[in-house]
Amino acid sequence: MVVFGVLAAVGISFLVHYLLFFGDDINPYQRALAAALVLPVVIAAPLLAYIGYSAETLRRLKRERNFAAAHDPSTEVLNGNAFTTLVERRRSVSISEAGRTFGALLILEAENARAINLNYGFRWGEESMRQIAALIRANVRRSDVVGRLSDREFGIFLPGATVEQARDVGERIRSAAASAAFLAEGEPVELTLDIGGVIFDDQIEFQGLMRIASEQLDMAKAKGADGFRLSALQPGEAGNERSGR
Repeated sequence: MVVFGVLAAVGISFLVHYLLFFGDDINPYQRALAAALVLPVVIAAPLLAYIGYSAETLRRLKRERNFAAAHDPSTEVLNGNAFTTLVERRRSVSISEAGRTFGALLILEAENARAINLNYGFRWGEESMRQIAALIRANVRRSDVVGRLSDREFGIFLPGATVEQARDVGERIRSAAASAAFLAEGEPVELTLDIGGVIFDDQIEFQGLMRIASEQLDMAKAKGADGFRLSALQPGEAGNERSGR
């Protein structure tokens, strides 16, 4: 490509000089002036256009690469590593600015995703996860963080959320999933979710929040289909459960 560009520039330059310097009705001053004006336009304009196009292509490829590295390719929410990194960064900023951090962390598990995989195939299982991810995004704020933690689990970080707000988000998502019109090979399939979460008002480590939310999820699953449990932490407490369902 570089060689072709050089040859094209040389060819254009030669052609312009030939037309100018072998014209009988053009004096030397006019030839020099025309060459000074025409050559930069004829050669530089396409070159600059190509450079601009190449730069924009590189920027687009970089954006696509960064997006692919941080997002789950199926649902297009953050992958597990990116979710953890972003939540920890957001909490660190809150602590440095206000000296404290509070909010909620929810873990949602698609209860019947495995059954969908077994009965209809992996493609339909992933389609159900894409639909659940879309329902989650439709029921959270722009400031909230959503990620896919595993094949069947999603995480939601709700900065600044209270117990009531976190419960409202979880209930809306569960209700939306239960009423969703999901069809696998033309057959209606109910989407059910179990949710466990923790409300925190302390500088507890992220892994500690994940552990407590996972414990609440396990207890929600033990109670039967479509369970929801929240644990509320007070400053200095390890896990005082305030509410559950």
